[in-house]
Amino acid sequence: MARSGIEIFEDDEEADLATFMLDACGLKFSKFMFNESILTRENFEKNYDVLLKMAENRGFSRATYLLLAYFTLITGVKLSENFRQEILEVADGKHEDGRWVNEEITLIRKKYLEDFREKIRFHKQGQKLHPVSFKYSDKDFMDSKVLIGINQFRDFLASKKSMHHHIEHLNLDGWNLKTFPQEIFELQNLKTLSLEYNQITHIPEEISNLTSLKILFLKDNQLTFLPDSIGKLPLLKSLRVCFKSLIYFYRTSSLKIFCFMEIFSFHLFISARCSHKFSLS
Repeated sequence: MARSGIEIFEDDEEADLATFMLDACGLKFSKFMFNESILTRENFEKNYDVLLKMAENRGFSRATYLLLAYFTLITGVKLSENFRQEILEVADGKHEDGRWVNEEITLIRKKYLEDFREKIRFHKQGQKLHPVSFKYSDKDFMDSKVLIGINQFRDFLASKKSMHHHIEHLNLDGWNLKTFPQEIFELQNLKTLSLEYNQITHIPEEISNLTSLKILFLKDNQLTFLPDSIGKLPLLKSLRVCFKSLIYFYRTSSLKIFCFMEIFSFHLFISARCSHKFSLS
């Protein structure tokens, strides 16, 4: 079986099995990959016993555990303690020793699985979490310029105050955050910030203090507007955001954004009155 990347579904066996499982839930794999929210908690709970039986008949492969864990996280269904421990064992990176072609990919996959396992530990019924979405180069990882997940972020802040300037990329995808973590402002050299798959309702005006920020990922939150100050980020060249509640028109003195909602991805067109002009997508 071939693997094209380090994330779940980027493996032939996982993709084939996911297609099989989602079909049992009355869903198409291609539509799920475009919009994961079509797999609801009610649907997954209703078909859970069927999926477990299917998995049992197929021998409960490692891919089976990872997929059921993925679906559990994004839907918020109940996870038994026994099954939680089985998933944590299966998702341990020790099972992949020697599988990856180089040190860089090995490290990235390890970080992905660490974040995945932390979310399985943290998971509780009714709370939706989401595996991290990777967006970084191998070199950034090898140079330790990337922080992944709440625990790594907090541990770093507590132990490496003198190294704050070194961190250029922060990813807090899928941790059910309700608010924008104020500690982010301690990382003054951030180039990319990813807060996708959370429940954030408000981006603070202080976002403009992150003057090195080039890319901002905010998709799949509960945002209904962007702060005026986002137009003051001098290096920002890419913004990924989704508004789902209304058709929205936003204007400031320095920035114009036209957004059409109720779709799952769209382009933001920005025309700035200052010296730079760029499109965000």
